[in-house]
Amino acid sequence: MFKGIILFVLMLIIILFPIPLKITLKYSNKVLEIYIYNKKLKVKPPSKNDLECNKKMKFIKSFTLSDIRLIFYKIKNLKLKPKLNLSTKLEYGLSDAALVAILYGLIHSSYSFLYLLLMNFVKVKKINLKVIPHFEENDFNMEILSIIYMNLVKIIYMAFVMSICLINIKNRKTNMKKYKGGNVHG
Repeated sequence: MFKGIILFVLMLIIILFPIPLKITLKYSNKVLEIYIYNKKLKVKPPSKNDLECNKKMKFIKSFTLSDIRLIFYKIKNLKLKPKLNLSTKLEYGLSDAALVAILYGLIHSSYSFLYLLLMNFVKVKKINLKVIPHFEENDFNMEILSIIYMNLVKIIYMAFVMSICLINIKNRKTNMKKYKGGNVHG
């Protein structure tokens, strides 16, 4: 009986409380590295003869603009979105100091656009951007550290909503008029 209660409490904790997923992307010396919980992932590029990859590509290429808008609309209007902490460190340099200074301003002005774009997909708790210009060197290094707080309920909900949306798109039974009440092309 006691073991059953402990198992039930553990299942409730896993289902209801968020689990932080730490993902790190590092780009340095023209090499991209992906880490999940400080464990490096080995990414194998798909082969051209892979049958499953070809089926996925045909399905993705069959999307129309209205299908993409429908998927974006569904993601944007999800009630249960994951929470995100994002920290970005960008080091760049060019031989022309004036161009480095102009890029510095452009990068900081794109910060608000990135924030607004992310708000469509996740609830942004904290976002941090650190830009370090190098005026005499030609280099580009970037490190993105993100912590996504997910729980099992949110994962199941998002998978359910997106699978229904993709099934409707595949069967061509749905368009944006049903969801927005307006014209897709207007």
